Amino acid sequence: MTVIKTTDIFRKNLEASTRFVFNQGGTRSSKTYSLMQLVHHLAACVLDNKIISVVSETMPHMKKGAMRDFFIFLAQYELYDPRCHNKSDNIYRIGTNIIEFFSADSPDKVHGPGRDYLFVNEIQNISYETFFHLAQRTNIRIYADYNPTNEFWVFDKFLNEPAYKDDITYIHSTIFDNPFVSDAIKKDVLIRSNSDSNYRKVYLEGEPGTLEGLVFEKFDIIDEMPDIESAYGLDWGFTNDPTAFVKVAIKGNDIFLHEMLYRSELTNSDLIGLIKSFGVRSNYDELFADSAEPKSIEDLRRAGFNIKPCIKGEDSIRKGIDKMKEFNLHVTKSSINLIRELRNYAWVMDKDGRPTNKPCDFMNHAIDAARYAITTKLLKPTPVDFFI
Repeated sequence: MTVIKTTDIFRKNLEASTRFVFNQGGTRSSKTYSLMQLVHHLAACVLDNKIISVVSETMPHMKKGAMRDFFIFLAQYELYDPRCHNKSDNIYRIGTNIIEFFSADSPDKVHGPGRDYLFVNEIQNISYETFFHLAQRTNIRIYADYNPTNEFWVFDKFLNEPAYKDDITYIHSTIFDNPFVSDAIKKDVLIRSNSDSNYRKVYLEGEPGTLEGLVFEKFDIIDEMPDIESAYGLDWGFTNDPTAFVKVAIKGNDIFLHEMLYRSELTNSDLIGLIKSFGVRSNYDELFADSAEPKSIEDLRRAGFNIKPCIKGEDSIRKGIDKMKEFNLHVTKSSINLIRELRNYAWVMDKDGRPTNKPCDFMNHAIDAARYAITTKLLKPTPVDFFI
């Protein structure tokens, strides 16, 4: 008999008997993975003739988050049965139970038929009204997880609401509750926490942080890019940092961004093949890359791409950010890593907790890629205005 490895977070959720079960915690604490294990356990061992809904902000976010964790778990323990998987409708059946995956930006799903159990991934990215409508269509129990980037609606509407006192199980977790996280990842988190108090509070300690000091305080999420002239930005990465490739377009006072690639351990040969597969036109579409790697730029140029190095100068990052903030930012909903960066990219705080004019060198790879294209090409600056 296969022994399934679980964390204490799985056990606490399994034992919860209240209507609401809120999982608040830091990064890599096993919140989402444990809840997806619970989805399987309920459907395989506990329930009959029940509907379980797993909901996330958007389907791209779902497919790279909760849904990915669910099917990784099934594959790891050889539990996956392709006969039970309706990929077109994002439904998986276990016995007489139905597990459905859908996004919170689907009005017909949010306001449509109900369910017995609800699992909501990263509720900090979902509005209270959306959560309310989902909850009102859930018969038995509601599970939710979140990183407390700030005190959002879950605190005043539920956790601090006396009327809900007996209806909520609150489960707090940190990376130290997950024995399966590698030492290398723990080291990265601890190093960042030592230099960034807000990161330490939210992502290490799993406690509410603050939105003060965010670089980009507002942006919109859109379905897709408009059909207008565009260029591409490229930020190099390999082992620890991802290579980020972003499509950028500007129309009037609006900047449109679409994440095309965000992946580590890509060789230049890998990257060339991927960019070609994206339909980027050789010797025509303009690519603007971090000038720190001239050899890589030359490799792509020899592969036929119209690639150019960005131009750097004094205080270039801040000036480039200032240029970007003059426009309304619109990001495609499939750009989940870029969206995550924009929600976390912050100014360095001084000793008194006030933001400086220097951004943290963290959660900025896709943002940097976009900045290279925006400030070098699309704004068509004069030589004295090259900011990158």
